[in-house]
Amino acid sequence: MTLAFGGDSILYLSIPAFFSAAEKYNIEFKEIHCTGFSCIPAYFYIKTQSASTSYLYSKKLYLELKKTFHFLFGLNLFGITEQLRTLYKASRSLNGFKSEKVLTNFVDKFFFDEPIPEKLKIHAFNINTFNDEILKGSLNESLIKTLSIPIEFKPYNGYITGSWVYGIPEAEFLFYIENENEHNLKNAIDYMIVSTIHRTKQIAKKRLENANHKIVINTKSKNPFEISTTILNISEKYLGGLINEK
Repeated sequence: MTLAFGGDSILYLSIPAFFSAAEKYNIEFKEIHCTGFSCIPAYFYIKTQSASTSYLYSKKLYLELKKTFHFLFGLNLFGITEQLRTLYKASRSLNGFKSEKVLTNFVDKFFFDEPIPEKLKIHAFNINTFNDEILKGSLNESLIKTLSIPIEFKPYNGYITGSWVYGIPEAEFLFYIENENEHNLKNAIDYMIVSTIHRTKQIAKKRLENANHKIVINTKSKNPFEISTTILNISEKYLGGLINEK
């Protein structure tokens, strides 16, 4: 069975809890697909073959991620609108309001430049071909591409995170975190951004509807490690049910 995670927020650092539930029931996945932030714990899990070690490594990077990234909680209306205005005034278009070096330094500091593990399928969106792609070759370059968040960073060699385009890659089993943000619409830019957010979420919703198996976590939390216990309990219940069906 193939597995895919969304990845638009650092709440996906909580997914080692899902892997812990999978370990409990000896459930293995043929492929693990990710985009954006979920690729970090997914990589650690595949590399170490341990949910608990993946959790520790992910938690270690938590503060560094908060220092590095502005859009920590996905498609957030207020943050996007404010930065769009800044970019418009500076006439920087797609160049982003942060230096690409900030992102590349982060990845190079915490990850080895090695081939992508065969089981890990890192997705990013190619803005030149308008296609979702499973990346090949260097782990570091692939992580930079899938963590290139629009507005914040310019596209890296023509790639941006797929999490802001389609929400979640396709697979037989989908794991998706819905961060419940309220939108207070004030002007035309707000409505434009909400329309974009809605389209992305509609794609994700359609993929979730078509998936054979899915877990959707709805939360207002801003801390991935506060929701780990909830994710563990929900995942154990769902995966335990799958085992009992066999």
